[in-house]
Amino acid sequence: MEKWRDSFKKLLSKKYVANLIVLIAAAIMVLIISGDFSFKATPSKNINHNSLEDTLVEEVNSNKTEEDIVEARLKKILEAIRGAGNIEVMVTFEMGSEIIPAFNTTKSTDTTEERDSNGGTRVVISNNTTESIATTNHNSGNNPLVIKEIKPQIKGVIVVAEGADDLKVKSQLYEAVKTVLQIPGHRVEIYPMN
Repeated sequence: MEKWRDSFKKLLSKKYVANLIVLIAAAIMVLIISGDFSFKATPSKNINHNSLEDTLVEEVNSNKTEEDIVEARLKKILEAIRGAGNIEVMVTFEMGSEIIPAFNTTKSTDTTEERDSNGGTRVVISNNTTESIATTNHNSGNNPLVIKEIKPQIKGVIVVAEGADDLKVKSQLYEAVKTVLQIPGHRVEIYPMN
């Protein structure tokens, strides 16, 4: 053990070897900081913001709209109320769903020290930040990894029901809509069907 330590000290006493070890250690640190050695569970892909918007719009448009889903579920539950009869439902939203994707962010710092022949020293520090949208690989291709989806706020609901002529049924429909959608009463209208 003592022999190894003496050999290592002798090797480090030579200036070029010590500088080489410091340079290698600095290069390893830069690679670690820049994230080149990190393992990613999902493949990532650099996507510019225009194609991101197109991808997110296609993803939202490929499924039923939020309005269709809410209307169908609301119609089903309202038709189960005694005396309501046949029902038509219309729900309007402030805007569509907002999807917030995850980003892979890589930050790196490069420091360079330059010396001129007159003994002057100049230190140049360069900071680089790269962002790309994290994607997941599904059988249909790469899709953005969604951190959060903000559901749209309901602007108003109209219910047209056969049984809305009866005030008790109308009141039950009104209360049911307010309860299910968690909206104030001024956003709900109930009308009798022709």
